[in-house]
Amino acid sequence: MKMTIEKEIKRYAFELGADDIGICSADDFEEIRMQIEAKRNLLKGFAEMDTEKRLKPYITLHGAKSIIVLSKNYRLSNKFKIDGKIRGYISMGAVGEDYHIYVSEILKCISNMIEKNYNAKCVYFTDTGPLCDRAAAVRSGIGYYGKSGCVITDNAGACAFLGYIITDLKLKFDKKSGKDCGNCNLCLKSCPTGAISENGFDMTKCISYITQIKRRLTEEEMLLVGKNLYGCDVCQKVCVKNRGFIKEMYDINASMPEIKEILSMSNRQFNEKYGKTAMGWRGASVIKRNALCALLQYKNKEARETACIGLKSESDLVKNTAEKVLEIMEKAR
Repeated sequence: MKMTIEKEIKRYAFELGADDIGICSADDFEEIRMQIEAKRNLLKGFAEMDTEKRLKPYITLHGAKSIIVLSKNYRLSNKFKIDGKIRGYISMGAVGEDYHIYVSEILKCISNMIEKNYNAKCVYFTDTGPLCDRAAAVRSGIGYYGKSGCVITDNAGACAFLGYIITDLKLKFDKKSGKDCGNCNLCLKSCPTGAISENGFDMTKCISYITQIKRRLTEEEMLLVGKNLYGCDVCQKVCVKNRGFIKEMYDINASMPEIKEILSMSNRQFNEKYGKTAMGWRGASVIKRNALCALLQYKNKEARETACIGLKSESDLVKNTAEKVLEIMEKAR
């Protein structure tokens, strides 16, 4: 029996390393308009600002008929022991090669196959596209919205990088998932800032969001950062759907670099080490700002001495944060 187009696409995607793949319509995402408009200002610098582009796939690709969505698991299992050094934490998804690169490569190969075999047009995106990738993922049936606000996929859990292809090829669509989190509320109980609650997800309290916004932080936000240099994995680590992992991390310096090292880096050194990781796009100043905030969790002389490194920075953001951190430390003595 001849393989259908849909099965051929999925088979090829899995061969390339995708963990989940689903297909949905390219109809307007009008059902999320209120949500998109409500968060528009908060997402400035993170997402497409043109609301219509976020909702209407045909603006991105004329004649769009289908959207192919895939996931790639990024779960890590840390096998190292925590030492006594002053360190900050990098989210699992930002450790190692930038996922935008390797997920885009999978999408590129699938798109090339479709264009070659079926004479169709394709455009693909990983995180940086105009559409809400979570909405596309849920519509495609590869997962459902968890209470954490993340899409929980069948094979990658909530630790899932998402990517999608918009095509003018008419395909058969998959059914939406009928699953949900049920009575589980581990992420609600574990969220350190209360960003996840019964009332929904408050982005302004989310550590991952706070560590990525590019501005001075308020004192409250500085304290919410905790020891996080980029992102936060608390809701991911407690989620029962994330019990699997793809590799073990034995290098503590990859996941938890020393804060003194981060603050002492020049922009060139930072780009050489982190430029090809998922946090590299935010630049040295924002990560150094977060590193200074993380020092507030270490109440000792070494932490105060480390914070002084920031006073010598040419970046106003870093220098001002260092001054504020030292001020907070002094008040707490």
